[in-house]
Amino acid sequence: MKKLLFWILGFAVVVTIGFFAVTRYLTNNWRPILERQLKNAVINSSDSLYRIEYKTLDIHPVNGNLKLTRFKLIPNPEVYKRLDANQSAPDNLYELEVSALVIKNANAKEAVTSKELKVADIIINKPKLTIYNNRRDYNDTISVKKKDDRPLHQLIKDIFKDIRVQKVELRDINFAFVNRSNPEEKRTALKNLDITITDIQIDSNAALDKSRVYYTKDVVINIKDYHIATPDSLYFVKLENLNFSTAKNLLSLKKVRLEPRLSKKEFHKKLGHAQDRYDLTFNEINISNVDFDLFLNRQKLYAKNLSINNASIDVYNNNAYRKIIKNKTGKFPHQQLLKLALDMKIDQLQLKDVDISYSEFDKKSRQVGKIEFLKTNGTIKNVVNDKKALSQNAKMKADLRSKIFGKAPLQLNMTFYMNSKIGEFDYNGEIGAFDGKLINKIVKPLGMAEIISAQIDKLSFNVKANQNIARGSMFFYYKDLKVNVLKRDEKGELKKQGFASALASVFVIQQQNPDSRGQFTKGNIYFNRPAEASFFSFLWKSLFTGIKESVGVSREKEKSLKNTAKTIGNAVEGFKGDIQMIKEKLHERKERREERRQERKLEKAAKETEKANQTDSIK
Repeated sequence: MKKLLFWILGFAVVVTIGFFAVTRYLTNNWRPILERQLKNAVINSSDSLYRIEYKTLDIHPVNGNLKLTRFKLIPNPEVYKRLDANQSAPDNLYELEVSALVIKNANAKEAVTSKELKVADIIINKPKLTIYNNRRDYNDTISVKKKDDRPLHQLIKDIFKDIRVQKVELRDINFAFVNRSNPEEKRTALKNLDITITDIQIDSNAALDKSRVYYTKDVVINIKDYHIATPDSLYFVKLENLNFSTAKNLLSLKKVRLEPRLSKKEFHKKLGHAQDRYDLTFNEINISNVDFDLFLNRQKLYAKNLSINNASIDVYNNNAYRKIIKNKTGKFPHQQLLKLALDMKIDQLQLKDVDISYSEFDKKSRQVGKIEFLKTNGTIKNVVNDKKALSQNAKMKADLRSKIFGKAPLQLNMTFYMNSKIGEFDYNGEIGAFDGKLINKIVKPLGMAEIISAQIDKLSFNVKANQNIARGSMFFYYKDLKVNVLKRDEKGELKKQGFASALASVFVIQQQNPDSRGQFTKGNIYFNRPAEASFFSFLWKSLFTGIKESVGVSREKEKSLKNTAKTIGNAVEGFKGDIQMIKEKLHERKERREERRQERKLEKAAKETEKANQTDSIK
């Protein structure tokens, strides 16, 4: 941004100075003289590295208008090779094309005596700038002359004491950055970029004016319809509009999308393994009250507020594919924030009307389970990773409200300790009253169970955790809890397991809390995180340990039930063996009966034949 502003201001000054020179030294044969002077000036100032071309140059001294068409700034590759051999080549080469440059209402004649240049408008149409970057180590090691770092108004004081430009418009900019510093060339492009600079004033007073940014009252940057593919070829990043104003101190983004390039089925088919598929839409993102000077001078993003309005976050996975086990220790959200290359401090991040959903295809049930957190609102305060800011306040706090499946109210509070070496954080919250059958959308496909009835009155929790372990307590109030245990039949449909369901409802699960005697069962939360578990998986599985204890399945009871299930399983297997043996014996008896029946049939037939023969003999 800083370089861009200097480029624009410098370009404006050079053009207006050229206009001033033409009107001052205007002759009948001014065109070839000016053309020669301009071209020689570029060649001499760049040590022959650059030359310029243009098609037409029209000047109207009376009304102070100038138009330059098809201007080109062209680098000379042979000169660059010579400079490189002498270890004096720059890291960057520039190619610039401008369709048309227009200057309106410049007081060039008056500026000759007053040294005060005034211009109404400078319009630059369809500039195309390409930067070729090829870093040279000698530019970091060889001592060079100290650059003239005087302010711009002091650099031009011998020519003008005051320059004022009402507006500079750069329309439809096409920018490309080509990185040739690595073995594989990489190109980054930006199109449909417009920049409007308002009220440029270059003098000693403007340099001290705190309301100005580099001598300007306002710089407005606008990008439309930005579109780029991610390096893994799985997504498109799309942006409908970006607008930034230095006067308003506001960066606004509209319709930001991370769009999958493949359908859910084709996504995992191409990958060949289980992986989250993201479909993200942010209709509006605003960053306000940015410390612009700090950002330009020290590349630190300090802002009062960042708001995300009307967003949708959809995550999908398919566990029918193989899982790739990765260690996710140290990759919690607040730990990842600390690793960002950009130092930042955002006082408050606001979420408004954000819908979050997670769905997963289950290999066993062959169905998709889904959970939704709709109309999520709240704030995250002190979003920070800058060391200086962390020394003053190292706590990031989140206060969120949402509705599970759009009905069950959820309140969640989180505190992240940013300086903790083991990623410490606390969280507590409460889920209000709802019908328990609401969560069958996720329990049935992913848990192979079905809630027949449950009236949830309240569920509250309080947990202290780090990247390794979570400890806490849960208070789960409910009534009339009945469940079915499911299995998949030959047709692939989920059916009730009668015996297992009866055991779960009668002997395993506590049907209400408090129970009929008024005794309340508190759920103890205790969970050791596997290294491959993500942050959100860690949250869910930690809370689930508290839910199990609240419904009567303590860790001791769960262990006992597993042992009992194993014993019953062995007994059932033995019983199955006995049944199979009985079946085999019954089959043997049936075969013997059939053999005897056939023997009797043969004997009867033989006797009838013998009797018939005797009758024939008598006859």
